[in-house]
Amino acid sequence: MKLLSPIEIGNLEIKNRVIMSPMTCNFAKDGFITEQMIDFYKERAKGGVGIVIVEDGIVDVPLGNNAKNPVAIDDDKYIPMLKKLSSAIKKYGAKAAIQLSHAGRRAGRVTLENGYLEVTRGQIPVAPSMIAHPFPGQVTPREVREEEIEEIIEKFSQASRRAVEAGFDIISIHCAHMYLCGEFLSPWANKRQDKYGGSLENRMRFVLEVIEKVKSIVGINYPLIARMNGQEPEGGNSLLEIREIARRLQLAGIKAISVSVGFGAVLYEKNFIPAEAPIGTPEGCIVNLAENIKRGVTIPVAVGNKVRHPEFAESILQRNQADIITLGRPLITDPYWVQKVAEGRYQDIRPCVSCCYGCVGNVLKGTPITCILNPLVGKEGKKEFKCAPVNKKDEKKVLVIGGGPAGLQAAISTATRGHKVTLWERERELGGTIILAKKPPRKQELHEIIDYFKNRIDQLNIQVELGKEANEKMIKNFKADVVILALGGNSIKPDIEGIKENKHVYWALDLLRDDYTDIGQKIVIIGGGEVGLETAEWLAERGKTVTVIELLPEVARDMVHAVKFPLVISLNDYGVRILTNTRVKEIKFDSVIIERNGIEKVIEADSIVVAVGVKAENELESRLKDVVPKLFCVGDCKKPGNILDAVHEGFKIGLQI
Repeated sequence: MKLLSPIEIGNLEIKNRVIMSPMTCNFAKDGFITEQMIDFYKERAKGGVGIVIVEDGIVDVPLGNNAKNPVAIDDDKYIPMLKKLSSAIKKYGAKAAIQLSHAGRRAGRVTLENGYLEVTRGQIPVAPSMIAHPFPGQVTPREVREEEIEEIIEKFSQASRRAVEAGFDIISIHCAHMYLCGEFLSPWANKRQDKYGGSLENRMRFVLEVIEKVKSIVGINYPLIARMNGQEPEGGNSLLEIREIARRLQLAGIKAISVSVGFGAVLYEKNFIPAEAPIGTPEGCIVNLAENIKRGVTIPVAVGNKVRHPEFAESILQRNQADIITLGRPLITDPYWVQKVAEGRYQDIRPCVSCCYGCVGNVLKGTPITCILNPLVGKEGKKEFKCAPVNKKDEKKVLVIGGGPAGLQAAISTATRGHKVTLWERERELGGTIILAKKPPRKQELHEIIDYFKNRIDQLNIQVELGKEANEKMIKNFKADVVILALGGNSIKPDIEGIKENKHVYWALDLLRDDYTDIGQKIVIIGGGEVGLETAEWLAERGKTVTVIELLPEVARDMVHAVKFPLVISLNDYGVRILTNTRVKEIKFDSVIIERNGIEKVIEADSIVVAVGVKAENELESRLKDVVPKLFCVGDCKKPGNILDAVHEGFKIGLQI
């Protein structure tokens, strides 16, 4: 298998062709590497990857910060902990790399509540030109002066010295995602008229001077990687220019190219591929960009972003479209991806479905990353979160009621520890809300979660009984030591005049569950959250005329932008009408009466679909409190949440039994 075969980057042999790509994790503290971060990266190295590239080491704090709390490498005081990290990675045979970065104009993000420059800690960011990054909350940077450019180049070189002293085998220079190096390279961001702007030769000058200065410190044989964008928006570098940039990077001494795309924050642009391609984006969405670059260089070319499955990764290498596969989010989800591939255990790989919620979403919020399917992210070093086996005398008979994400994870965690587990599910298939969530367009990847859970259920010999709706008597007769209720929630029925009297009112989850669309042509959806918008798209795709009514000023405010923007663009394409700051006052047999800006209006409707969320269902819990020895309630029947909440809660329940 080519994926597992060695490859050389410069004079350094890498044991296989899988690289962990750099990802901000928010585990750093005051710029320092933490034990939590060491445990996180160590687990990925232990899982078998050839190289672990540590997230951006900022060469100029705080002006070059890429996040509120990044890893710093602009002072010698950071070297001891960086060295401890590199040693932990290399202990398991992986090569340790770190990415050197300066965020440039992208550091200019303000707190929307008070306008404070939160990333640069009050300083105006610098950039090649006075052009703000095209995303809400970004300020216009000041144009960096030539004498400052020399200082920044020196900061890159000194950061490289620290990286070498800290024991890193490889340095990656971040020229992608429209950070400072990428900004200088691109006419999309660089409008300078001096020697650092204009022609391609001038636009490359900054990056080439960085490389030359770094080489003067680390030596000509030390392996350097350049991470660069394979595509830019209109007004940026063409594919031919990108290929030429890669060629000149090789001539400058770069030993491998890592191809990426996007600019961190998502552009409101159709078919735009962000740096973290979201769910619904085709697998291998930027492989063609790596192919383009590969035509211009002879050094190894790495590609990733949306490569998930071993067979697909292998096919890229076999077709010579790239030489190395970079994995980011899949290694957050499953640190042992490579080891499982080597052992032929493809079905055991915990799937990343590119939902972006625990990783990208948390980074944007400034909180440590996690994962919807891996509750151990960030907790790798904590023994209390390991599913330690129980002693034989402590084994219990456990009944889990509900086969949604919370119930499935609770059953798996409990059985992993050695308890005898039975699961009852009232429907004819496992999955619960995941079954509904995967029905709207672009969400089909979610079926991989169900497949993974089913595989684990079989491996752990958990007894599953489908089509079995539990009641108090059945549960009592089962004589379980522990009962875990994971019943899900009930749709909220808002207090709107006419909602009970009219038969053409439906609940979004019921429509999705039953695949029912025979509800007329003109549809009004009450609720502009994630479920409401996805139901709107699902109906619009089937030819319905849809209007979404949302009480708040913004629809789906909790959705990650990488997932939300493609959805909103699709709704616009379908002609779905979205009304925010709007209240539904009354439902009639052929219309709804709304109030917007103090004015009442009538919207014709054949049917009304309600999607305002779910509420906890705990009636059975109250009846069982004095009936079973030990009772737990988890998921929406305890407190409504998302898949991440459900899985993490289910996991924690398993640790308590």
